[in-house]
Amino acid sequence: MKKFFLWLWQFPQNLIGFCLTRFRKQTLSFTFNDGTTGRIYFTNNVFGCGVSLGSYIILDYSKYWKIRYYDSVFRTYNHEHGHQKQSLKLGWLYLLTIGILSACGNLVDRVVHKYHKHGCWYYKQPWEKWADELGQVQR
Repeated sequence: MKKFFLWLWQFPQNLIGFCLTRFRKQTLSFTFNDGTTGRIYFTNNVFGCGVSLGSYIILDYSKYWKIRYYDSVFRTYNHEHGHQKQSLKLGWLYLLTIGILSACGNLVDRVVHKYHKHGCWYYKQPWEKWADELGQVQR
C-alpha cells in the first residue's frame, strides 16, 4: 500500500518514466551507495543522457550499456538515485523544479561546453550537487 501512495505522490514523473521504460532494450539490477537496490532501464529514447523520473532511472542504451560496469557509470547510477530521492521529497513539484532545471542545465552544458570540460559546470548547479549528496557521489 505504501508503494502505491509513493507512486501517486510522484505521479507525473512516474507516468513519464513508466511510458519510457516500455521501450527499454535492457534492464540492470543495481545496489546503490546507500545499500538500496533498484533497476536501471536502458533505452534509445533519452538522447544520450541519464534521467530519473520517479521510480525509474533511465539511461541511454547506446552510450551506457557497453560501459555499464565502469566506475564512472556507477557515479551516474548513484547521481540519478539522488534525483529519485529528490522526487520522493518533492512529489509533484519535482518536475517543475528539479526536472526542468536539470534538463535545461544539461542542454546548456551540451551546447556551450560541447568540447571543453563537458559536465564540470553542470554538476556544480545546486540541484545537481544536492542529487550527488543524496546519492553519495564524490566528484
